[in-house]
Amino acid sequence: MPRAEEYVDRVVETDLLVVGSEGAGAQVAIEAANRGVRPLVITKGAIGRTGASQCAGADFNVDGISAKELGFSGDDRDSQERFFSDIIHEGLFLNNQKMVEKYVEYAPKSTKNLLDWGMRVYYYASVHSEEIARGLTSSGKRWVNALRKKFKSMKLPIIEDTMVVDLLVSSGRIAGAVALDFRSGEIILIKAKAVVLATGGFQMAYPFNSATYDLTGDGQAMAARIGVPLIGMEMVQFIPTTILWPPMERGSIITYIFTELDTRVRLLNSLGQRFMSRYDPKMLEKSTKEIVSIASELEVMAGRGTPHGGVYFSMKYLGEEELERMKNGIIGLTKSLGETRYEFKTLLPRLIEFMKKEDIEVSNACHFMVGGIKVNELTETEIPGLYAAGECSGGLWGANRVAAACTQVGVQGLIAGKISPEFIKRVDQEEITPGDVKKIVERIEGPFKREKGMKVEELRRYIHDISGKRLGVIRDGKGIKEAIDMLKEAVEEVPKLYVSDKRSRKLNREWIGCLEMENMLTCLYATAIASSVRKEGRGAFYRSDFVLTNHDNFLKNTIVRVKQGKFEVGFEPIVTTTLPLPKGKMTFEEAVGVATASLVREDANKGV
Repeated sequence: MPRAEEYVDRVVETDLLVVGSEGAGAQVAIEAANRGVRPLVITKGAIGRTGASQCAGADFNVDGISAKELGFSGDDRDSQERFFSDIIHEGLFLNNQKMVEKYVEYAPKSTKNLLDWGMRVYYYASVHSEEIARGLTSSGKRWVNALRKKFKSMKLPIIEDTMVVDLLVSSGRIAGAVALDFRSGEIILIKAKAVVLATGGFQMAYPFNSATYDLTGDGQAMAARIGVPLIGMEMVQFIPTTILWPPMERGSIITYIFTELDTRVRLLNSLGQRFMSRYDPKMLEKSTKEIVSIASELEVMAGRGTPHGGVYFSMKYLGEEELERMKNGIIGLTKSLGETRYEFKTLLPRLIEFMKKEDIEVSNACHFMVGGIKVNELTETEIPGLYAAGECSGGLWGANRVAAACTQVGVQGLIAGKISPEFIKRVDQEEITPGDVKKIVERIEGPFKREKGMKVEELRRYIHDISGKRLGVIRDGKGIKEAIDMLKEAVEEVPKLYVSDKRSRKLNREWIGCLEMENMLTCLYATAIASSVRKEGRGAFYRSDFVLTNHDNFLKNTIVRVKQGKFEVGFEPIVTTTLPLPKGKMTFEEAVGVATASLVREDANKGV
């Protein structure tokens, strides 16, 4: 039988393969190298210019006492114990409490690394509606620049513009992976003792999202295909007031950030009504992300949406003179902070000019994946040698991410970079089965070799129709069942995907899209079947046919496994340490802390 190496164009050997180069991946590589292990990083783009980290706000959470130790004002009333408790309550008790303990423990450590590496912080204040200050605010650009400089100063090996397509397992543990080099079109076999997945979310499976183009669920799907369970996949977080129109700024969350900063923003429906007075008359537009998202969606479903399917973000009523003062203030602030990001230096002032005459159309964008690869508090999966860090992992946030994702990727990257070398130093490289490599290579080359079939853009439009209409902010049993049935049909089309332009294997976007499509479908199908068994509303998950938060029957985690190509869904108990789980039932509004709202309105819910 041919050797595994004969099926590929080139072979690379490393002790530790890190898939992803940004917030989580860079931290993994740096920490592992400091512990005597030479990592290899593979990324779909260029380091510092790929993934979600570059687009982050970015804020980093530490408790008040730890903040003082880092040199900030801090708050003696705060502690890691209090921070831990807040995260559990915000996650509606679905969180793995051991993971949350690690988050609050390692948050100051990972943040100190960034400060030591030169990341500038603008200010320390309350973020994410926290009662007391816990947020060190910087920008995604400053964050990834600090990581990139540290990474490059250590001369760590990296392969850019390359997609890891599948993982290899031998004798029950990780043996490596197979990847496609976009620039050359070559297929690479990577032999590795351990692999850390740091691939981010799968936002591109949704038609309207706030993410970068490369977030297609690669890590989650690769893990699922080798039998690793996915946890909490029904928990998809949407961010309200994301720009829908004008089209050149579609997907920007600058309007959401502005809503957080300025209390004068009004959200209006097509009738000119300030509709948040119906749903949260006390907090209005400053209500929780969940309530604003659901309220906006209900307005659209009731026929009171804007021409492009959203609601209006309005400040026009303030008048041109006040908006001009606001624009000048923003320009002055960004200059004083040395902020050069397009969003703050150029976009926001331009939008204010736009708002002098028109209202911006905004909508709910798929923003963050709360669920993902099931790991423990040490980022370990069920397969020895495989780890997951950052947004591709699940279990930390429970039903809702409120604290900082930027801190999550740093914390889990630091932990994975610490733990994986310990594993590597006590094992040998596993032998790779040639037949496994052959199957993966055949799957990679399949779309390129087929002469006819289905185009990936056609299938992308189809799955976007499913996710946008049936797996969005508001779900119900009928829509979820339709999504499952339609996704089954979509999965059957994957073997028919073909590349129409075969002039070159190099930088063939259509070919790459075919490989990403299977990953997005895997993640969406897991989301659909997990949604079907959670018959309640909790945190980021809202079902119009089961609006209560039901602690008695659904305070447990959904688990999705893929066995021989078939998806199975079930429940597992929550990992607890010090906080007991509540009992009983409550309204969704009470559960998310907005008891004055009423989402069950006959006029608003008509047709749901």
